[in-house]
Amino acid sequence: MVKVFNLQMTSAPNVEENISTVQSLLNERADEVSGNIVVLPECFAYFGGKESGSFDIVQPIGAGQLQADLANIARKFKIYLVAGSMPITGNDSKKFKNVCLVFGPTGELVLDYQKIHLFDVTVADGTKNYRESDTAEAGDRLAIFKVGELNVGIAICYDLRFPGLFQILRQDFEVDLILLPSAFTKTTGAAHWHTLVQARAIETQCYVAACNQVGRHQNGRETYGHSLIVDPWGQILSDAKLDIGLYSAELDINYLAQVRRQMPVAEHNRINYKLK
Repeated sequence: MVKVFNLQMTSAPNVEENISTVQSLLNERADEVSGNIVVLPECFAYFGGKESGSFDIVQPIGAGQLQADLANIARKFKIYLVAGSMPITGNDSKKFKNVCLVFGPTGELVLDYQKIHLFDVTVADGTKNYRESDTAEAGDRLAIFKVGELNVGIAICYDLRFPGLFQILRQDFEVDLILLPSAFTKTTGAAHWHTLVQARAIETQCYVAACNQVGRHQNGRETYGHSLIVDPWGQILSDAKLDIGLYSAELDINYLAQVRRQMPVAEHNRINYKLK
């Protein structure tokens, strides 16, 4: 059976420090992670500093030291490394793309997904106003990759609040596992995180692995943690709570098929979702 691991961390505004954290945590469980899927949080490489700092590490897909380091990590540990999200060169020089890159066990780039829904909201916390669209461009396509028999889809953080996206992944892309790198705030996470992640798993009858940032970051921003792995019946298999580390669960293909066979929601669905 394939395992999925959430690597929960408190990212700093320092790429080298964050890469070191990732490698250190993987080293502790190198034999166990080999051949499996490891998910990093949104903005794992740079978080909790000045917004302008993200522009200092912007690079095109397929270039730069950060991507080379990630490819080497995937190759070293023989894992599918779901590299949370990072700033990628955009079409507008004043904005970047918030992109999740997935590297395969030989270090090859197997997928890139650009976050579709941007977090422009007011929250009752220390930061108060979040305006992701000031610095990031919204994506407009979905993407999947395969791990053995599994079709794997990606969404990022605020995407979680848009069930239509997940329905498309299930109905049109026939995914079995959905990965959700996130940086959910402490306030919104406490209110909605568990409910939303479980709902998306139940609605799509998929495994969902949602890897979140945790704790107080250098600029005072607080993230909720509680990285989750949820099965297609909505049961929580793993909850990282407020701890830094690797948290895993096995993905049972037979159980997935059983849930879908006994309650064939996809066959019964009379609503046709299309991403415009």
